[in-house]
Amino acid sequence: MIQRRMTLDHPIGLHDVRKVVERIKNIGEGEELVIQMSSQDSFRAEGIFSVLDKKDYQWTAKGGHDGNDYYIVARKR
Repeated sequence: MIQRRMTLDHPIGLHDVRKVVERIKNIGEGEELVIQMSSQDSFRAEGIFSVLDKKDYQWTAKGGHDGNDYYIVARKR
């Protein structure tokens, strides 16, 4: 499985949601996108979740081991 990564800088906003929209256009069948952001932005990730849901992606979210990072792992259904 191919895993693609992108990092969003703190603080995230609407421009970051647009970056995700553009990035998922290039994700193919069987590929995975890992979005990394600051754990301080986890409560702002709803716009990203909404985009992933609308584009038929299965996703999970989790915190990093050090408590500083937050990850969204998305895969096309």
